[in-house]
Amino acid sequence: MKIVHVQSVLPEKDIIALKIKTGESSTKEAISKAVYHYLDCQFVE
Repeated sequence: MKIVHVQSVLPEKDIIALKIKTGESSTKEAISKAVYHYLDCQFVE
């Protein structure tokens, strides 16, 4: 598996909300969890 580093700019309030929703304390883990959830979600085409 090839690993790629990505970077994005998001409002702080969105990062805080994402951490709360994912239950993660680090931004890196919260974003990773959200991305994998999105990729596996049956409601997203």
